[in-house]
Amino acid sequence: MTLTTGTDSVRLGGLLSGVLLTQIVNSAVHLAQPLLVADMSGSLGSAAFFSAFGTGVHMLGTYLGGWPTDRWGARLVLAFSTLVRGVVLAGIPIAMVFGFASLPLVMGCYTLEALVRGYVDTAVHTVPLEMVGHRRDLLDRINSRYELAFEVGAVAGPLMLGGLMAWTAGIVPHIVIPIGFAISAGLYLLIPKRVQSEADAGVKPHGGSWAGIKYIVAHPYLLLVVVGLMVFHLYELRKILSAFFAKGLLHHPAVVGHIGAAFALGGVAGALLYSVTRHRKSGIGWVVGGALGTVALAVGWMPVNLAIMMAAAFVFGVGNVCARLVLTRWRQELTPLEHAGGVTAASEFGRTAVSVGINSAVGGAFSSSGTPYGAFGIVGGMLGIFAVAQLALARMYARKGDPQL
Repeated sequence: MTLTTGTDSVRLGGLLSGVLLTQIVNSAVHLAQPLLVADMSGSLGSAAFFSAFGTGVHMLGTYLGGWPTDRWGARLVLAFSTLVRGVVLAGIPIAMVFGFASLPLVMGCYTLEALVRGYVDTAVHTVPLEMVGHRRDLLDRINSRYELAFEVGAVAGPLMLGGLMAWTAGIVPHIVIPIGFAISAGLYLLIPKRVQSEADAGVKPHGGSWAGIKYIVAHPYLLLVVVGLMVFHLYELRKILSAFFAKGLLHHPAVVGHIGAAFALGGVAGALLYSVTRHRKSGIGWVVGGALGTVALAVGWMPVNLAIMMAAAFVFGVGNVCARLVLTRWRQELTPLEHAGGVTAASEFGRTAVSVGINSAVGGAFSSSGTPYGAFGIVGGMLGIFAVAQLALARMYARKGDPQL
């Protein structure tokens, strides 16, 4: 796939195919991990707390990924880190085959994978700026197509996992996942090297994550946008809520794929909607829509009905993706190229920090509540608080504005 504008031609096949395959296996990881840990530990609460711990390690990885991304470029860091993810996760099926799989070993593999995943996230979100600089139309088109490939993969991943769980031995999904990451790493090498305009020529990245943090703090509207990305970073919930709703409320773990796919289908619809209407009026409406999606997820679990939960997940996916797309483009436009890796790493660090808090809260809810329904009630209340914060941020964006956007 190619984007053409004037004299520039940007090849997106390597990026989009790599993202698609990565997300297929990544979604499978996100659902297989809590199920495997819950089965081996015998506790949903333990699985949730381990997810929170893994997200904390992931957060560290996003911060550490800033300097190598600035130093060696997002493309190389992305390809290498994705390959390492596959190598690390290959340890789980190997241990299963040779009979020495244990809870500590499985947790160790997932912990190391979470660290490396942080490098991947920093690199992949820096790639658009590396490729096209600050050209708004290209950024919007790359971001929306990236999100579309991401969400299509997120649809296929849970369905693949559900099918493998229903029709094959338990080890098979854990074999497929590392193979997928290895192939994705090769696809990422097809991403073209930096494509910059004459105005961007000679810009030398520097500073890494700490310089990125200082730059964000020094620019109030960019800081506000980064806070918005943090508050809307609720997608981490899709793996826990899908697994726990299926296992704890419906008592039918195999339907985890249906719920996970509903989240992703909403994301696909949101990415398509944004790509068609992104240039119309202000982007503030997308932020408000994202908040309404959060409200839908906060109440959609209550009837304990698969169809209603899937509908709530779909609505959440549509609104959340559109909100994150417009906020991502704002961040890119406000980020100088010399700080691309550092600002992206700092922003991803902040977003992942929110995930740590969310996963910890979910773990506490499922550990302290006597029933899964009560635990979901606590989680729903937490989502309601996030929705209020999202609406407050939308009002601030509308009132303050930034002349550069």
